[in-house]
Amino acid sequence: MAEPAASSSSGASLPLIESELYFLIARFLSTGPCRRALKVLVQELEQHQLLPKRLDWQGNEHYRSYEELVLSNKHVAPDHLLQICKRIGPILDKEIPPSISRVNSLLGAGRQSLLRTAKDCRNTVWKGSAFAALHRGRPPEMPVNYGTPPNLVEVHRAKQLTGYAKFSTSFPGSMYQHVKMHRRILGHLSSVYCVAFDRTGHRIFTGSDDCLVKIWSTHNGRLFATLRGHSAEISDMAVNYENTMIAAGSCDKMIRVWCLRTCAPVAVLHGHTGSITSLQFSPMVKGSLRYMVSTGADGTVCFWQWDTDSMKFNTKPVKFTEKPRPGVQMLCSSFSVGGMFLATGSTDHVIRMYFFGSETPEKIAELESHADKVDSIQFSNGGDRFISGSRDGTARIWRFEQAEWRSILLDMSDRLLGDTCAEEDKFMKPKVTMIAWNQNDNYVVTAVNNHLLKVWNSSTGQLLHDLVGHADEVFVLETHPFDCRIMLSAGHDGNIFIWDITKGTKTKHYFNMIEGQGHGAVFDCKFSPDGQHFACTDSHGHLLIFGFGCSRPYEKIPDQMFFHTDYRPLIRDSNNYVLDEQTQQAPHLMPPPFLVDVDGNPHPTKYQRLVPGRENCADEHLIPQLGYVATSDGEVVEQVIGQQTVDQDEPGLEPSILDGMIRQLQLEQDQRTGADQESAPSGPQNGEGTPRRAFRRPSLDIQSPPNIGLRRSGQVEGVRQMHQNAPRSQMATERDLQAWRRRVVVPEIPPSLLRKQEEYRIAKGEEERDLYATENKKSFESLEKSDSESSLIQSKRRLHRRKYSKYRTRKNIEQLESSEEERDNCFGLVEQEAEESEGSGSSDEEEEWRSDKKSNSNSSSDSSSRYSDWIADAGINLQPPLRSSRRTALRYCSTSEDDVSAEKSSPPKRRRRKRRKKPKPKKQEEADAAAQPLNLELSYDWHPPVWITDTALRRSPFVPQMGTR
Repeated sequence: MAEPAASSSSGASLPLIESELYFLIARFLSTGPCRRALKVLVQELEQHQLLPKRLDWQGNEHYRSYEELVLSNKHVAPDHLLQICKRIGPILDKEIPPSISRVNSLLGAGRQSLLRTAKDCRNTVWKGSAFAALHRGRPPEMPVNYGTPPNLVEVHRAKQLTGYAKFSTSFPGSMYQHVKMHRRILGHLSSVYCVAFDRTGHRIFTGSDDCLVKIWSTHNGRLFATLRGHSAEISDMAVNYENTMIAAGSCDKMIRVWCLRTCAPVAVLHGHTGSITSLQFSPMVKGSLRYMVSTGADGTVCFWQWDTDSMKFNTKPVKFTEKPRPGVQMLCSSFSVGGMFLATGSTDHVIRMYFFGSETPEKIAELESHADKVDSIQFSNGGDRFISGSRDGTARIWRFEQAEWRSILLDMSDRLLGDTCAEEDKFMKPKVTMIAWNQNDNYVVTAVNNHLLKVWNSSTGQLLHDLVGHADEVFVLETHPFDCRIMLSAGHDGNIFIWDITKGTKTKHYFNMIEGQGHGAVFDCKFSPDGQHFACTDSHGHLLIFGFGCSRPYEKIPDQMFFHTDYRPLIRDSNNYVLDEQTQQAPHLMPPPFLVDVDGNPHPTKYQRLVPGRENCADEHLIPQLGYVATSDGEVVEQVIGQQTVDQDEPGLEPSILDGMIRQLQLEQDQRTGADQESAPSGPQNGEGTPRRAFRRPSLDIQSPPNIGLRRSGQVEGVRQMHQNAPRSQMATERDLQAWRRRVVVPEIPPSLLRKQEEYRIAKGEEERDLYATENKKSFESLEKSDSESSLIQSKRRLHRRKYSKYRTRKNIEQLESSEEERDNCFGLVEQEAEESEGSGSSDEEEEWRSDKKSNSNSSSDSSSRYSDWIADAGINLQPPLRSSRRTALRYCSTSEDDVSAEKSSPPKRRRRKRRKKPKPKKQEEADAAAQPLNLELSYDWHPPVWITDTALRRSPFVPQMGTR
C-alpha cells in the first residue's frame, strides 16, 4: 500500500537544504540538556511538515516523521552539525585569510565573518574613530597579511582619541620600504672600510685605504674637513661618548686622535708594533677619567687613559701582551654598556675578559671554547651577555654566572625543520663571518659563509629564521637604534638589505651598481642615532647616504668631492705630528681649500661655496689658481695650486727675501738642536708626551702658529705629490687663525642630554660591578659548603698515604709538587701585588725570574720522560728530576715590551741561573703584614691537604752507576 503523497503547501515550498538543517538542529538538541525544546521542535516540524521528504520511483514526495529520518540516516551523528561548523572556518581561511589567524567564529564580522568574500576585504577604509574603537579603544596588532594598513595620520588620530598606540602600529614595518638612497658621493681614491656617525647624527666619518679620514654632513652631503696624518690604511675609527674627539687606528701602527670641534690633533699614540685591529672608547664614567682600548696584530691590548677636562692622553698605556705563541693577533673587542667588562677575540681561539672595577684594568678570565680564531664579538645592549663568532662554524652567547662565564652554543650547521641541505653545503665548512644583537636583545643574527643569515632566540639558542638574499659573504650586520624588528645587512655582492627579523622577511633591497665598473662591494654600514639615515661605504671609494624624506638638499652637491689639499705631501716631526710640506702649516690651520673632482679639476663657483669658510667669499676669491705639476710618473698635469688674489700689489704682502733667509736659518738651528737631543741619552720625558721644542703640539683652543720648524726628513705621503712652493695667499694670517679657532666642525652634545647619558652609563656600570661581586660571592659560598666533604676525602688519603708510604709514583710526585706550588702561589698573592707596586725595576726582575722558571720546567719535563713510573718494585727509590710547573696565577699580570726586550738582551747563562729573592724593604714588609689577615681569610680549599704536609723526608740510597769507583 503506497504512502499518501504530501499535500502540505508549507512543506512543499521549503528547499531541501533548509529542511535538512532543521533535522540537524533537532539531532544536535537530542544529546544536549534542552530536552523540552527538542520535544516542542519535533512536534512543530512534524505539524508543518518541515522535515526532508522521501521521493518514490515516480517522483512523488512522501512525508516522513522525525523517528523515520533518524532510522534511515544512521550515519548522521548527533554532533554532525557541530563538525560541519568546525571545518568551514579553516577551509575558508585558506581562500580568504582573516584579520586574526586561527580564530574561527560563527558570529564574526568583517574579515572574521564566515560569509566574507575577497571583494569585501580588498579595499578597507580605515578611519581614526573606527580604528580607535577596536578592542576597547586599544588599537590591536596590525594583521600580518593586511595589504594597506592605515596611514600615520589616522594612527595618530586614533592615539589622540584613546591616548594609546603600539609602536608596531605607529611605525609599521612597511614604512621602511620608503627608504631611498639620497646620494652616492665619490670622496676617496681607495676602498673605504670604516664609516661612523657622530653622537648627534649630524656628521658622518669615513676612513679609507688612501690614509684619509673625512667628515661629511648627514643632511646634505657636504664635505666639511679632511683629517690627514696617517701613512697607511685606516683600519678602525671610534668617536668618544662626549662627541669631542675621534680616534683612528691604522696599519702604520699608530693611533691618531683629533678634536672634532676644530680638527686639531690631540694625540699621536705609539703602543703597538703591529697594525691596529680594533679601537673602542670605554663607556665607563669615573669622574673625569676615561679609557680608550686598542688591539693590535702584535697580540697586545692597550688601555689608554685620558682626561675629559684637559683632553690629554697618557702616552704610556696599560698594556697586556697576549701572545702565548708567535703569530697570535688580537682581532676584535667590545665593551659592555656600563664599561666594566671588555671582551676580546684573537687568532689563538681564546676570548679574554677584562674588568674595570678596580683601580686599573685587570684580566679576569680566558675562555677557550672555540676551536678556531674568534674574529667577531659584541656585547648585548643590556650589557649582561655577549656573543662571540668564530671560524669554527659556531657562535656562543656568554653570561656570567657563579664566578664563571657560561655559554649557549649556536651551531651554523643547524637547519630549520623541513629544510633540505644543498649539494654545495655538504662540502663547505660553515664559518661565522659577522654577528649582531637586535635592539631588545631577544634575537641574535649570525652571518655564515654560505651567504645565509640565521636568526636565533638569544635565550634558548633555537634557530628561528634563515634569511636568503645575499650572493656573497656578508661582513656587515647593523641593528636599528630603537626598532627591535629591523636589521641591516650588506656584503661583498653589493647588496644592501633591510630585514624584519621577527617575521624573517625582506623589507627593502638596494644593489650598489656603479656605471661602467660593475657592482661595488659594500664594506661597512652604520645607522644614525635617530634611525632616520644610514650610511654605507664601498670598494670604489664611495659614500652612500640613505634615509627617509626628500633628496633635494643632496642635489646641490657634485658627485665627486675632494679637497685640492687632500693628497699633498706631509712632513713629520719626531713625535709623528705633521705639517703640510708646501705651506709649513698644520693641516687644520690651512686656509679653506678648493673643491675638486677625482682628476684634480676645480668645480664651478657655486660648488666652491659649499666649502666651510667660503660661504661668504666674493666671486673672485672662489676662482682657484691653476698651475702645471709634474706627477710621480713624469706626466705634467694642470692642477690647483692656490687661490687667485687681486691684492698682490699691496705693500707688506710681497715675500721678503730676508724673512725667508731668517726662517731657513731658524729651521736649520732647530734641526741641529733636535739631532743633538736625539743622539744624547734622553732623560725621563714629560708625562703628557709633549713634543720637542722644534714642534709644539697644537692644543685644542690655542692653536700652534702657522709656520713652525720641522725636520725636513720624513715620510712623504699622498697619491698626488706636488713640490711647487705655495703662493703667499695660502699663508694663514693672524685674523684667519682667530676665525678658525671659533669654527665648529662637529657640534657638541647638549649638556642636559650628555648628563643623562652619563647617569645611565654610571648606573649600568654599578649594576655590572654588583653582578660581578654577587656571582663571585655565590661561588665562594658554594666552596664553603663543600669543605665538609673535602675534609672526609683528605682524611682517607692520609690513611692511605701512611699505609703505602714506600710506593712513590711519578703522578704522586707531581701532585705533591703542584700542591706545594699552589700553596706558595696562594699565600704569595699579596706579596706579589706588593712587589708589583714597588717599582718597575723589581717587576722586570720578577718577570725574568718567572720566565727562567718556565724554561727550566719545559726542559725538565722533556728529560723526565725516560724514567719509569713505578720504581719501588726494583727496590730503588730513584726520582725523576723535580718539575717546577706552575699553575696559572690568580691575578694576570701584563707583560710590557720593555720586559720582553730586557729578557732577550740578557745572556743565556744569566737567564738559566735561578735568582734568589732579594730582602724586601720595610715598606713592603709592612704592606705584607697589613695584607696577611686578608690572606688568612681565604677559603679552606686553598690550603694544602694533610696528606701532603704529613710526609717524612727520606734519604735516597746510593746506587752505583757505570763508571763510578
